[in-house]
Amino acid sequence: MTAKQLNEIKKILLAKKEDLLKVVRDKKDQELQEKEVGDEVDAAVDSEEKELLFGLTDNEKGLLASIDSALRKIEMKKYGVCEGCASKIPFERLKAMPYANYCIKCQPKFEKNK
Repeated sequence: MTAKQLNEIKKILLAKKEDLLKVVRDKKDQELQEKEVGDEVDAAVDSEEKELLFGLTDNEKGLLASIDSALRKIEMKKYGVCEGCASKIPFERLKAMPYANYCIKCQPKFEKNK
C-alpha cells in the first residue's frame, strides 16, 4: 500500500470516528433530556426508547474500538494485514471497510466463530 493510499485510509477512519463520536454524544444528550411522563404507557414507551439508545450506543462503541485499533495499526505500521492468514488485505476492501481485520477469504471463517 502506498503512503498516499494509507493517508487516504487514515482520513476515512478519522472522519468515521468523528461522525460516530458525534452520534454518540447526540444520543447521550437526547437520553439526558428527561421527558415529562404522562401515564404508564408513556413511561413504558420512554423506557423502550432508552433501552434502544443504550443498545445502539454499545454497537457504536464497538465500531469506535475497531476504528481506534485500525488507527493504532497504522501508527505501528501493521495496518492492512489479515489477522487470519497474514496476507495483505486489498486496498479496495480497506477503502470500503477501513477497520477490516480479515481478508475476504478469512472473513467468513471469523463470522462463523462468533
